[in-house]
Amino acid sequence: MLLRLVVIAAGLVFAAILLLAGLLFTVLLLVWSLLRGRRPRVVKFRVDPSFGARREHADVVDIEAREVPDVPQQLTRDKR
Repeated sequence: MLLRLVVIAAGLVFAAILLLAGLLFTVLLLVWSLLRGRRPRVVKFRVDPSFGARREHADVVDIEAREVPDVPQQLTRDKR
């Protein structure tokens, strides 16, 4: 029981440290951008509406296979 509480506490401390590090990085990046006289870009994350939608299965196309040589062909240069 005590070990479980120690592990949970360590996990919470680790998560808090990561959160604070991310916030600190964001603030430093914002201050750096403002000191350089450039406005920070705001990037909006967008998800494609068709992502995750069920799609119809494509038709199976039967092709004739050909062998590809192991050694690529050497290109010859015309001598003038």
